Amino acid sequence: LLKQKADKEKLIEENRVEKAKLEADVKEHQALVASVQKDLKLYAAQIKQKQQETDKIDREIEKLIKEAIAASNKKAGKSENKTSFDLTPAAKTLAANFEANKGKLPWPVTSGAVKVRYGTQPSLIDKSISINSNGIRIATEKGAKAKAIFNGEVLAVQASKHGNPSVLIQHGNYITVYKNLSKVYVKKGDKIKTNQDIGEVFTDPSNG
Repeated sequence: LLKQKADKEKLIEENRVEKAKLEADVKEHQALVASVQKDLKLYAAQIKQKQQETDKIDREIEKLIKEAIAASNKKAGKSENKTSFDLTPAAKTLAANFEANKGKLPWPVTSGAVKVRYGTQPSLIDKSISINSNGIRIATEKGAKAKAIFNGEVLAVQASKHGNPSVLIQHGNYITVYKNLSKVYVKKGDKIKTNQDIGEVFTDPSNG
C-alpha cells in the first residue's frame, strides 16, 4: 500500500510538472501570436504609408509629363490642351520603332527578379492588403546600373520630395520612367542609346 501510495504521489507530481510546462507553452504561444499580430499591424501601416508615397511620386511624374507635352506643343504652335506630343517625322519613326519592339525590349538592369508587376495586387508582406503598381519593381544586386531600354532623349530628371531621383526618357510619343535611383548619370536633353547606363539603383542601407 505504501509503495502504491508513493507511486501515485510520484505520478501526481509528474502530472503537475507536465501541466506547468504546458501552461508555460500556452503562454509563450499566446505571446508569440500577440507579437505577430502587433507586427502585422505595423507592417500594414508601413505598406499603406509606402503606397501613399508611391502615389505622390506617380502624381508628380504625371504632372511633369503633362507640363512637358504642353510646353512641346506650345513651341510647335499646337494646342497646349493636347494629351500627346506633336511629333516631328524623326520622333514619329522613333515611336513606331519603340512600339514595334513591344515584348522584345531589354531589361533596365543586367540581372534581377521581378517582385511587383503592373496593376492592383496583394502585398508581398501582407496578402490581405492590396497595392497598386504603375510599373514593374525589380530587385537587383547592390550597386547595379540602371539602363535605358530604348533610344530616346532625357525628358526630365526628377528630384522627388517623397523618394529617390527618377529619370524620364522620351521615345517619340512614349515615355519610360526609371525610379528609385541613388545616382544619376544623365541630364535633361541628353540623347540616349539602348542599354546606356543612366544611373545607379538605390540600395536600402538597413537591409542591403
